[in-house]
Parts: sequence; structure tokens; C-alpha cells
Amino acid sequence: MVEHPYAWAKGTVYKILSNPIYLGKLVSCRYQTRSFKDKRIVERPEEDWITVENTHEALVDETTFQTVQERIQIKQRPTWENSDNKYRGLLVCGGCNTRMVFSSRTGRRSKGHFCCNKHRRYGGKECSAHYITLEQVEEILLEDIRRHAMLAAEDRDMYVQHLTHLSEQEWNGEQASWQKEAEKCRQRLSEIDMLTRRLYEDNVLHHKITDEQYATFSAAYEAEAATLKSRYNELQNLLSCYTAQASDAKKFAALVEQYTDITELTESLLHTLIDKIVVHEKEVIDGEIVMKVDIYYRFIGKVGDADGEDILAPKIRRNNKILIEAGILPAKEA
Repeated sequence: MVEHPYAWAKGTVYKILSNPIYLGKLVSCRYQTRSFKDKRIVERPEEDWITVENTHEALVDETTFQTVQERIQIKQRPTWENSDNKYRGLLVCGGCNTRMVFSSRTGRRSKGHFCCNKHRRYGGKECSAHYITLEQVEEILLEDIRRHAMLAAEDRDMYVQHLTHLSEQEWNGEQASWQKEAEKCRQRLSEIDMLTRRLYEDNVLHHKITDEQYATFSAAYEAEAATLKSRYNELQNLLSCYTAQASDAKKFAALVEQYTDITELTESLLHTLIDKIVVHEKEVIDGEIVMKVDIYYRFIGKVGDADGEDILAPKIRRNNKILIEAGILPAKEA
């Protein structure tokens, strides 16, 4: 009898969380021995696995499973070492697209701040600090999540239409150009198929071209077709995402509606609603120092504030250096 049957190690929990069997899939050929002489077991590349869909009832849905995969890929310190940082893996530097790191502080008004990891490691030559306090992040998110929750609770249908409209603005009318380009790719692929068959007939049946000419022309057509197929698939994926936006808006509305009365942010809530938070460096707009913060929600991405405009961090301190660089203040006031 096992003395402590529920004392699971981290490795065991990780294997459970990453096992696709919980999605109703049966995966085989994941492991193999090194050779017939070396019996040590190694994991095979994922592309060599054999996966059979719908072999049994799924225990979790695809969205939840993928969310877990994203979270377990983020290296984290134990929670007891840094309990104030609920945003592990969520904050991203808008300058270099790397994760931002949290530094806690004791005996200060602020509990801590986030800054660019590349700046912290390599200095200002690599990237700027993108400094933002924990309290600023909390205020932005709490207010914005409440706003979305209240809109969804008041009139979900109208809220979904609002999100869809903002999403269409974000696409910036690119759908039509994608459809046009995809049609051109499809037509050219059809032409290449016809030309390749004619080329084959000219070589084999009519002997109008030599084998060397056939090989040269055929290779060129194959290379062009491969490029076109790749681009066509990419465009189809983009168009599919565009088509799915209304469905995604409904999913997000149902998800966020339950958070109308929240008074604090928990780590579970944050990772349920948010994909990432991009923090941009401070800049001067109309003589004022502002700091843009992009919140990317699950299903709907970035939608901005109530008017679809950029969200700005609150309580930005006056910084004479930034104002001088922008030409707002003369250098002598530094």
C-alpha cells in the first residue's frame, strides 16, 4: 500500500496537465528506446506521434487545455517567494517583445514594479525600462474588466455587436484584400497544374522539349506552386479568424459577464480572461506624458477603451528629461 498516495511530485502534475488524453485523444508512439542495445527510453518528436481523435469522452475542453499549456510553459518562482506577483507571464515589453519582470519592494508606498527583462539584464542599449508599478497595472485592469463585465451584463447582444465592430476596425478592411489575393493564388495554382501537364505531354508524347528542359521548367513550377500553396493556406487561416470573430465575441461576453462585482484581481481570474498585457514606453502627446498599455483579452484580443482608443496608464509622474527630449521644456530646466 502506498503511504502517501496524493503526494504528487511536480513532474507528475506536469505530465497530467500536458497529456492530450484528457481531450479525448489517444496518442501512441510517444516514446522509444535509443537502440536495440540501449534500452533507455527517450521521447520521440511530436510530429512522429500517432494521434486518434475522439476515442473517449473528453474531460476538459480544447480552450481550457490550451490555456493550461500556455501557463505551464512560463517559468515561475514558487508563489511563496513572490506572492504579490499575480501577473506571471502576462506582461510583455512593447519595445522588444520580451517578458517583463517583477521586483517587490518593502517599506515603500508601492508594493513593486515591472520592467523590461532585457533592459534589466543588458541596460539601456538593448531596450528602455518600460517601468510601470503594480498599482498602475491593478487600476487599469480592474477598471477595464469591470467595464466589459457591466456592458455584457446590461445587454449582451449589443455588447457582442460592439466587440465585433471594434474587431472589424482592427482588421482595417484587410479582409477584402486577403480574399482577392487568395483567389489569385488559387487561379495561378490551377494554371500551373495545367502548364505542368502540357509540359509533360510535350516531353513524353510529342518530344518538343528535351529531358533537361523538362526538368528545369518542372522544378520552377513546383517551387512556385509550393510558395503559392503556403501563402494560400496562410490567407485562409486569416480569413477563418476573421469569420470566427463573432463567435469569439459571444464566448468572451459569456466569460466576462460573471465578473461585474469584482473588487480585486486574482491570479486565476487574470489568466482566465487575459492573454497578455503589452506595456509601451512613456511618450509625450499634446504636451502630456502618457504610457500606452494594450490589454489582449482571450477570444477578442485588443479592443482598447470604451471608444476603441488606446488605454493609458494612470498617475504618470512628471519627467523633465522626457519633456526636454520632446522639446516641451528648455534644456536648462532639467
